[in-house]
Amino acid sequence: MAFEIARGIVPDGLYWDTEDPYHYVRLHPGDDESDFLIVGGEDHKTGTADNADDRFAALTSWIRGLVPDLGAETHRWSGQVMETIDYAAFIGRNPGNERLFVVTGDSGEGMTHGVVASLLISEAILGGDSPWRELYEPSRKTVSAVGNYLAENATMIKNFAEYVAPGEVESVDRLRPGEGAIVRKGMTKIAAFRSDDGTLHRRSAACTHVGCHVHWNSLERCWDCPCHGSHFAVDGTVLNAPAVSPLAEID
Repeated sequence: MAFEIARGIVPDGLYWDTEDPYHYVRLHPGDDESDFLIVGGEDHKTGTADNADDRFAALTSWIRGLVPDLGAETHRWSGQVMETIDYAAFIGRNPGNERLFVVTGDSGEGMTHGVVASLLISEAILGGDSPWRELYEPSRKTVSAVGNYLAENATMIKNFAEYVAPGEVESVDRLRPGEGAIVRKGMTKIAAFRSDDGTLHRRSAACTHVGCHVHWNSLERCWDCPCHGSHFAVDGTVLNAPAVSPLAEID
């Protein structure tokens, strides 16, 4: 979220807390006399919650409690943060390739890891080495992160069980303009959305990455996969990888 704030009220900096879910604050330049205070947090795993209004309200309450002189809200939005199972980015030579290098899994630290990547990858290309190489090595196997790995895969098992559950609404006829929901039709789960003009969009509820069951995101009006973070538009178009194919059409 972005709020108006008079210049000088908050020292320029980048702030985090260690709460769960966490929060962060930063300043963005405005006009000659004011700036924008950007505040984020109240995160959740992709596809596992659809209560954005509650989270924005909590974020507003949190920041106004800290900064009573905060001005009006000007913007709100959401984004997706990619994390590895041990929370350290993948920076270096792509496993199986000699001349392909990757930078991903930044956990929201893209600017910091951009600098780290410029040092590590340039050293690798020039034939040098770095004491930090193994820490960020994309092919690393981190024993201490086994628990996170198992937890993530447990999400997949729970997700596939949703295919035998009832639909969220009995029929697409129950959908009002602007609403999306999962509808069961025989053995098939349908991701259905009715646009503001009444047009009905129906696609398969199976993510085209590994087949997980997608969930409706009412804030962004898209379908999210809780297993690996793929996003799909209401017409099935891929908005975010790892899926590369659109949701299947429904006859």
